[in-house]
Amino acid sequence: MLRLILILSFFATIPCSVLGGESRLFRSLIGRSEVLRTRTIASINPERDFTKLPDLIAVAKHLSENIEHDDLVPHSTTMLLYLIGQFEHITAEEVLIELLDCPHPGLAMVCADSLGKNKRYGAIGALQQQVKRVEFSESYGFRFNLVRALAQMEHPDAVEFLTALQQQLDGQLHYQLQSVLDEVNVHHFFGDEERFEAWKQRDEKPEIERESFFTASSKPESLSRITFERPQYYGIDIHAKRLMFIIDHSGSMKEYWGAYTRLARAKLELVTAIKDLPEDTEFAIAFYESSVRMWRDVLVQATEDNKLEAIKFVQKLGYGDRTNTYAALRNSLDFDQELEAVFLLTDGRPTTGQLTAPAQIVPDIIHRNRFRHLNFNTIGIAVQGSTETFLRTLAEQTNGEFRQPDWQ
Repeated sequence: MLRLILILSFFATIPCSVLGGESRLFRSLIGRSEVLRTRTIASINPERDFTKLPDLIAVAKHLSENIEHDDLVPHSTTMLLYLIGQFEHITAEEVLIELLDCPHPGLAMVCADSLGKNKRYGAIGALQQQVKRVEFSESYGFRFNLVRALAQMEHPDAVEFLTALQQQLDGQLHYQLQSVLDEVNVHHFFGDEERFEAWKQRDEKPEIERESFFTASSKPESLSRITFERPQYYGIDIHAKRLMFIIDHSGSMKEYWGAYTRLARAKLELVTAIKDLPEDTEFAIAFYESSVRMWRDVLVQATEDNKLEAIKFVQKLGYGDRTNTYAALRNSLDFDQELEAVFLLTDGRPTTGQLTAPAQIVPDIIHRNRFRHLNFNTIGIAVQGSTETFLRTLAEQTNGEFRQPDWQ
């Protein structure tokens, strides 16, 4: 053990570029083959291969300097940053903290999550500073990722910071953070009963002035309003303040279920949901068949006038052709960065588009959603078998809910 400590301490004093810049490992991890990079990283054991840490750090810094701002972080890079976080050495923590300030938001998000998963308490202060990044005020996914990273720490400093931060959040994230705080116990305070009890009494104290983490121009309007009623859609509580409804209007929606066609039923449910949206909500509507059609290209505030226009649009919609579910899901991921939740309704399996196999669609969407953190709630009309499994899995893996209406 003493030998291990001495070796790692020695590595900490040597520039990574000297140790790793010309090594075989370094060259393989910056090469063009994503498959080779993934296999190489997967083969490294942080408990056994501690001598490889300098090379890994050198690679991480190289990649952070050469990734374009709009590029999706490769899976191998994500694996690398999670691997570095597992090394029990201060230099691993230091490099991840350093990379929190890199220009690429996705890379910073992975570093934050790696620090949180591995409970690097020394990084809590640096994570708290991430609220000052512009992405925090402009991207729901960035906010979600930071809250999750701090929550995973299970540390009193993180708990107290999140408690104060919650006052600056709304919608889906405010709800989910409350669920996290409801589970806090004395374990999160390392057995410090006095500090834990002081934290528990926080709601009984007079409200204090707290710093706003949003600029005047970026702060969502909904943060200044309070809504007491909880709207629903197919029995799913709507916590999000920025959401999208996606409705399948392919040819199969002509089939009758009871006295109405499937599409007519879907329209009635959607109209009811739109009417019930609080004015502090922003929403979007997408309909899809072989292609995807949007009501508006941006999120729209749920004013009475906007809701009336949306309802007129819904009521006029006719039937389409085939079912391009993948395009509809991709459209939601490429929509507004402030979007929090999606409600997808369909009555059948995907039949056209770039991907039609559920076994391909689910992992693809999950992969693309790792920096968006959208909740995909799914409603299956008369679905069964593989289609039901597809919708249920998509919802479960994105922290959403699945519903199967029993219309008579």
